[in-house]
Amino acid sequence: MCPMFRWFAALVLLVLVAPAGAPAIAGTTTWTWPGPSPCNTTLQACINHASSGEVVEIASNGPIAETIEISGKSLNLRPASGFSPVFAGASSNDAIDIFGGAALVGIVIQGMTIRDGSITAYQGGSAPFYATIQGNVIEADGLDANRTAIAVRPFGSSPTGEMHFTVIDNAINLGFLQGDDIAAIGVEDLSGPTTGVIAGNAILGGGTWSTLGAIRLRNSGGSAEVDIHHNRIAASGYNGGVVLVQDDATGTLDARVVNNLVTGTIDIMGPQPGAISLLASAGSLHADVLGNTLAGNDTGFIATASAGASLTGTLANTLIADNSVRGVVIGTSIAGGFINNHNLVFGNGANTFTPGSGTVQADPLFAGPGDFRPRGNSPVRDAGNTALAAGIGTDLDGAPRVSGAAVDIGAWEIGDVIFANGFDA
Repeated sequence: MCPMFRWFAALVLLVLVAPAGAPAIAGTTTWTWPGPSPCNTTLQACINHASSGEVVEIASNGPIAETIEISGKSLNLRPASGFSPVFAGASSNDAIDIFGGAALVGIVIQGMTIRDGSITAYQGGSAPFYATIQGNVIEADGLDANRTAIAVRPFGSSPTGEMHFTVIDNAINLGFLQGDDIAAIGVEDLSGPTTGVIAGNAILGGGTWSTLGAIRLRNSGGSAEVDIHHNRIAASGYNGGVVLVQDDATGTLDARVVNNLVTGTIDIMGPQPGAISLLASAGSLHADVLGNTLAGNDTGFIATASAGASLTGTLANTLIADNSVRGVVIGTSIAGGFINNHNLVFGNGANTFTPGSGTVQADPLFAGPGDFRPRGNSPVRDAGNTALAAGIGTDLDGAPRVSGAAVDIGAWEIGDVIFANGFDA
């Protein structure tokens, strides 16, 4: 993955400042709804009146029974101080839809609660589109219909514009029944160049089963670079956790999957669900999978490629334990170009791979039922490949990523252990 993209990902996560070339998305004018005209009727009317680069603040807790669209201009939609807006009761499931088009646009959606609805960013044109979806709560109960809580998709006939998305610090809690296409975060079929960050999201809830993974990224003929890190997927019934698919011979997908927890996912349908799943059915997929904890799923990690497709990358510093059906599967056709080392693999169903250097096969000694942090005497301590942790500043809880002689395996660093006598371990 290119150094410029690394800079972009780090910058938006720290300060939510768009990279060079992005439009201004926090101008000097702020409109408040409900408020004086033109913000004294509907929220949509207030949004329509705002000029590009301005802010619309919501001074209501709701419920707001509207379906909102923002198209053709840059805008920041956020709560006014002291308010926590709730969208509920609209006739459409699409609570907030935002669109790219023929002119460069940047839109920020932050601090909203969406009940029984979704937020969707559509690239619908030829100009770059910068979409930030941050700090929202999306919740539903008893879902029995297709739904993606946060989606990034094309709109119309093969839009060619660049797509730059940031989906961070959202809480997604979908309760579902069974048999429908339900996902927490989905990125699909963008034909233009794409960069994205999916980080710091908490995916909870779940249900009997869905046909889709919790975080799903499917790339076709475009070129995509995506960082997926510091997410917590602890929801039952999703058909996999982080599912990456490259399925067009002209497309390339470059991904980095770091410091995620995935637990509770199951194998329902499709070629290869898994807590982390990499599938190149056509084209080129490269993925570095580093420092994750994959425990208590049906399948832990799986990576395969079809004939004619390319899948390369690394699985390292990852804890894969207590996955009942399969632990680690690395297809024989990619074994030469997909490296694995310094992982802990224990208590799983069938494994299909040749363990690389530094592989640990021992009980990870989790803190307790449902708590996948390792104890102080866990064999993951100082057992990782520190060189591969370069640039990863913190673990899943925000503690320093390297504490001790080497990085720890899994999504958490153990840190200093203090015994009763007051001495460090």
